[in-house]
Amino acid sequence: MEGQYILGIDQGSTGSKVLVVDSKGELVCSAYRKIESYFPADGWLEHDAEDVWNSVKECLIEVSEKFDLSLIRAVGLTNQRETTILWDRVTGQVLGPAISWQCTRSQDIINRWEPMGDEILSVTGLKNNTYFSASKIVWLLENIPGLRERCENGEVYFGNINTWILWKLTGGKVHLTDSSNAGRTMFFNVAKNEWSDELIDKMGIPRQILPEVLPCDGDFGMAVEPAEVFKKPLPIRASIGDQMSALFGQACFESGEAKCTIGTSLNLVTYTGEYLEPLKGLLPAFACNLSGERTYELEGGVNVAGSIYEWTSEQMGIGSGYKEINAMAEEVESDGVYFVPGFGGLFAPHWNSGARALIIGMAKFHDKRHICRAAVESIALQANDVVEVLRNDFNINMHTLKVDGGVAKSDFVMQLFADILNCRIERPVNTDSTPMGAVYVAGLASGLWKDKDEIRKLWKLDRAFEPKLAPEAREKLLAGWSEAVKRSFDWIK
Repeated sequence: MEGQYILGIDQGSTGSKVLVVDSKGELVCSAYRKIESYFPADGWLEHDAEDVWNSVKECLIEVSEKFDLSLIRAVGLTNQRETTILWDRVTGQVLGPAISWQCTRSQDIINRWEPMGDEILSVTGLKNNTYFSASKIVWLLENIPGLRERCENGEVYFGNINTWILWKLTGGKVHLTDSSNAGRTMFFNVAKNEWSDELIDKMGIPRQILPEVLPCDGDFGMAVEPAEVFKKPLPIRASIGDQMSALFGQACFESGEAKCTIGTSLNLVTYTGEYLEPLKGLLPAFACNLSGERTYELEGGVNVAGSIYEWTSEQMGIGSGYKEINAMAEEVESDGVYFVPGFGGLFAPHWNSGARALIIGMAKFHDKRHICRAAVESIALQANDVVEVLRNDFNINMHTLKVDGGVAKSDFVMQLFADILNCRIERPVNTDSTPMGAVYVAGLASGLWKDKDEIRKLWKLDRAFEPKLAPEAREKLLAGWSEAVKRSFDWIK
């Protein structure tokens, strides 16, 4: 039936996906393309913005060959957040690399801003950290000759990935972002839902480059490019950052409900409804700023989760991928070996940029299986560090955690999560929750679904995992982990 389908676009850190979803929340078809990551120096990570767009474009073309897009009601977009792009507002020429959220090249700028740390935290809810967009913009301004002048002359646009994709989809007609993405730039007042002129001035960011901010269900223009795909222009009715989108896709709409996306990185996000001040390394953000309904969440972002499989396999030469590593890990019990994956520092709740990775507790009888076990356990142990802050400092007694992302497909790892976090783990039938959030927001905005209750009914449980680990064994495991984490701190001064 015409108008009973939503087109979702999910541009992530390692690839792009486009999918079609029907009114029952069922996947009709999809396409996926990897994107390249480049590492020009230690701690640097970047993408080619045109390659990012081309990956989305190729997915759109493939989906259009499988499905009649004239039946689409609206388009929803979700994206890797914080990644920073500057481009010529007329020609679309990209002016420098797309600097990833994972990139630490701007650490010197962050160090200069250290006196502003308290102000940044109180205004934006964020730590003064390379994670966010602000220092990446300034790095580009300071390292590309003539760029600052061009920005001040109004010749340049700034955007995170969502703004760049929106600009491309609409044929250069809109320069827009949404509250969830704006709130991750480190110069947006999340309590007031507006750019912070004070921080913008102090950081030296030209106001002319900034996009207009809309609610996540705003009118983001008409998708017309690529022309061979959008023979009929389609309304874009959702733009939302990936973690907020996954929270919405997991139907977490009540205070205390939480989800944990376990992919390349890990983000444990708890819906709070109201704005809560940052505390003990957990940061507030917009949950989903719908028109007339501004709601908030608490985030605990961990840099290295599923990517530890790639590092263990490719860098250490242990196993040929996550299945073999999980199999080796399952052959042994926890035995005093810990792997703290602080390759580029530790994020929430520790926020120690000088931390570095360590493997500790090895005795002569340990072998590669114990390293695999420690690597896999580190994913759950890092998540538990976030959960403990929620329990102890925010009085959020988490009994159930919904999970999604590629790592969530492993029964072995999900049982580790239940044991280490000491809570029920619920895995939905569809573990690809990130694009579903954008799909649901676009569907609500365009009238395909009438309210959140309808969205909640679309969520289906695949399997639940209950804690089995003895309390004393858990306490011993957590105590050793805590000591290992402390020893990783401040290796780089």
